[in-house]
Amino acid sequence: MREHQDTAPATGFAQLWMEVLGVDEVDPDDDFFDLGGHSLAALRLSTLIRQDLGLAVELTDVLENPRYGDLLAVAVQAAPERVAEGGRA
Repeated sequence: MREHQDTAPATGFAQLWMEVLGVDEVDPDDDFFDLGGHSLAALRLSTLIRQDLGLAVELTDVLENPRYGDLLAVAVQAAPERVAEGGRA
């Protein structure tokens, strides 16, 4: 199990992006859908961001901001979300 709570938000965000899309690196201009992302992957990414990073990023944020740099900006500005202690199930 990964522990992202101790990393900077941008680092944890990049790790989640790469995990969900199955890529080895990330660039600010990378487009979620051009890299093979789809609606279920977007849902997974938004859920992981909330659970692992504690940021209130919703599915619509991913769908409306598919470029990595744009979504990262949204995530950094998102209000911290209260996550049940113990992380995800």
